[in-house]
Amino acid sequence: MDELKQDYSVYVVEHELEQYSLIKRWLWLLLRSTFIIVLFYRLATHKNPLIKLLSIPFYKVIRIVSGVQIPRAAKIGKGLFLPHFGNIVLNKKAHYGDDLTIYHGVTVGAKGGASSDAGVPVIGNKVRLSTGAVVLGNISIGNNVTVGAGAVVVKDVPENAVAVGNPARILVREAKSANESSDSVDQK
Repeated sequence: MDELKQDYSVYVVEHELEQYSLIKRWLWLLLRSTFIIVLFYRLATHKNPLIKLLSIPFYKVIRIVSGVQIPRAAKIGKGLFLPHFGNIVLNKKAHYGDDLTIYHGVTVGAKGGASSDAGVPVIGNKVRLSTGAVVLGNISIGNNVTVGAGAVVVKDVPENAVAVGNPARILVREAKSANESSDSVDQK
């Protein structure tokens, strides 16, 4: 349940709930955020068979109502954050790292083509998949990557990069020097 603890922490920080009591935090998270999706995903994939059995029916209903399609077979690291409801479709065979943020309208899947499973993405740690992003095929998304809104990624993205456009162009972040105040981006 380390994953769920980390997920909870991310939601508390992102929604600025640190000052609230534990009860008020849980009520806020369950009634006003997407945390309920993440909670029941974690419970439906729990190692305890009784917890899993009791959670699966609720998770199936939540998936239908929310439009967030995260299969129970998907292996997602700790710190999952879904800022908004709606139209998230994740492939169950793809690999997802820690501290993953997924906005609405995101699709992660296989390319398809001649074979029905032409490989699936491997997504690193501290990755942000922005609104409407599509990540397809046997590719690797490095650590600390942002996939921009509406980007269609079908090629590998290195660490510390931004992928934008359709098809996605890769922009590599330069290391910050002490004199720089903002991130600069170089096109590679």
